[in-house]
Amino acid sequence: LGNLGIYYYYKADYISARDYHLKALKINEELGNKNKTAKHLANIAIIYDIQGDSPNALDYFLKALRINEGLNNKEGIGANLANIGIVYAKQEDYSKAIDYYFKALTINEEMGDERGIAIILGNIGLIYWHQGNYSKALDYYFKSLTMKEKLGDKNGIAANLGNIGIIYDDQKEYTKALDYYFRALK
Repeated sequence: LGNLGIYYYYKADYISARDYHLKALKINEELGNKNKTAKHLANIAIIYDIQGDSPNALDYFLKALRINEGLNNKEGIGANLANIGIVYAKQEDYSKAIDYYFKALTINEEMGDERGIAIILGNIGLIYWHQGNYSKALDYYFKSLTMKEKLGDKNGIAANLGNIGIIYDDQKEYTKALDYYFRALK
């Protein structure tokens, strides 16, 4: 059932995806399989988030987080915290978003998950950009960029270079902005 939920998710049939994850969730709750219960809760939350239903997305992510905390599942905790941050960022509740991002960052650092760290650093940069704190945004984008270069993540490198270009553009430093835009394009 869970695999069918994932299948329909990738087909962008979110109603069917959610229905299959809800069925899988019910069975795993009955079986007492907390790890899979948390995964299905998070998958349902992602679907609600895609559909723009932030209250349900947060509810399901928080349920998954509580279970993962009880299991001491650091990977699940880090993912849930980061996803909660994303939901708050979409709602433009930047203080809550950054709080959850920093909690997720701490967990990812504890695990040594460089890919997760790089993504979260970029997300933190995005929040600071939205808040108009360009120096902090650049700091986090450059940290993320360094890690993405180390990991060889070309898509991530391009995204960070583009985001750095946007900040320089906002600051009317057009020569620097163009440099980063062209580097991202390349």
